[in-house]
Amino acid sequence: MNIFDKFLHNVSYKFPKGYPDMSNPNDISLLESLISEVLGQSVNLNEGSVKQNTVKAIQAIISSRLGKQHNFKLQSDWYRLGNMDKISPDQFLEIIKDTFNNPQITILKPKEGINDSSKFNMYLFDTSEGPVKITLSGGSNLGEKYESNFYDKIKSSAGTPLEDITDPDLRELYTKIGIDPEDITPEQVIQTGNKDTKRPIDFNGPENKGKTISDITILPDTYLSIKNISGGGFYNGGTVPFIVSKNGEVVYDSSRFNDKPTIAKLFETFNIDPEKVAQGLNEYVAKEGSIPNAFESTNVSNPDDLKKFIASGYDYGYWYVREKEKGLFIYDNRTEDDVYRFVGDIKNASIKYPNAATKTLTVKLTADSPVLGAVNYLIEIRDTQGKGILPLSLKIRTA
Repeated sequence: MNIFDKFLHNVSYKFPKGYPDMSNPNDISLLESLISEVLGQSVNLNEGSVKQNTVKAIQAIISSRLGKQHNFKLQSDWYRLGNMDKISPDQFLEIIKDTFNNPQITILKPKEGINDSSKFNMYLFDTSEGPVKITLSGGSNLGEKYESNFYDKIKSSAGTPLEDITDPDLRELYTKIGIDPEDITPEQVIQTGNKDTKRPIDFNGPENKGKTISDITILPDTYLSIKNISGGGFYNGGTVPFIVSKNGEVVYDSSRFNDKPTIAKLFETFNIDPEKVAQGLNEYVAKEGSIPNAFESTNVSNPDDLKKFIASGYDYGYWYVREKEKGLFIYDNRTEDDVYRFVGDIKNASIKYPNAATKTLTVKLTADSPVLGAVNYLIEIRDTQGKGILPLSLKIRTA
């Protein structure tokens, strides 16, 4: 009997049939929860098919008889549905039952089982396609609201002569991107920022990803990345596989260091000590230990590699549009040369490890950009799912 068989044997009594029925979303949820407890991190079984089923189910809800009566919005996480009208759980249950012929529905409260949300319920049920999980969230964040408002303005201005447009931001945008609004139709303006745009980041440099990154597309091929005034983040993704939980402590598992070569090279490039990361996270949990106030300087052995790494977080093939206190910052980021000019030359780097006061590993890069001037890039590695300490995920932003 292998270790997984032993595990199933020990937990079989928890399932109604004496074993997990993988066609039953409730059994799948319970099994995921039990495995997650053992591993110390979230586990999704059959994630690919659940994702496909959920995406289809959400579209069916939005276009259903009752769903059309409410304002739902797709969100960046494929299983989250924005509840713009703030309908009640009972109203959402009624919509699900009406859309899918009264399925059996399990509601997971915040932080219950596989529900990683700290605020919103998750709904598990079965359709003819298979198991589905949907988190009904509270709607858009400020960045998403800004993007949606900007989309509405562009769409409503389509077909209008430029000289008749009174909004100064719209006039500036059309002038910079070289489009006469009178020459486009509302149907050519598409909001694409609510789709899943996760993409790899590496040390090989940027790629043409305009179509993927685009928040608003003006057909056939004008791609706009829209940021509100506080939108300094430009990359999310990439987990650290070798910092794990074992026997209630955070440890460095050296056998998994090369599981993700890009993350491994990131640690090697900055001489980040994984043992020190694990130690700092344990100090954060215990709220004991020293609290350093400053970043530690580290050598930048190959600045060009770091420039490629940051540039791959932006990629190119689109117009970068960001809100300012007055007006817009609009940058033509359609070529590889454009994104390298935007990023600039890396001058130095420093590190701050997790400690009793913070669970974040931060690498700060200082760069000299011909476009942005002196700029700091922060590579932050921390739990980003609100689950506590692990898993560690990678985020990059400007500061």
